[in-house]
Amino acid sequence: MISARVSENEKIVYVDVSGYITSRDASDFMQNYRQMTKGVKTSQYRLVVTPSVFECENNEDIRTVCMSFVKSGYKKMYLVDPRNYIMGSLSLGTLEKKLFTKSVKIISSVNDIK
Repeated sequence: MISARVSENEKIVYVDVSGYITSRDASDFMQNYRQMTKGVKTSQYRLVVTPSVFECENNEDIRTVCMSFVKSGYKKMYLVDPRNYIMGSLSLGTLEKKLFTKSVKIISSVNDIK
């Protein structure tokens, strides 16, 4: 399951990832996410992704979702990944990995957000 919510007060978009994610789930999430953030200026918001243990039907789907976040123009992006689960399972090319790690700060807890 992938879900997102926008916190207007904090200027943060929260994305939670857990369970088994099918290609259809990823596609539906991207459609809902685009609709939800349509009126939001992402350059004024921070993105916080908090994954739990999850499995993907197709690893390319999670890669596509992650790279679309990178291209969205958020002020700051955080990945709450204390055990390096995402970075260990995400298959990015050399250039994509460099862009991703430059754009996304990997933190161990939501409390580390500044």
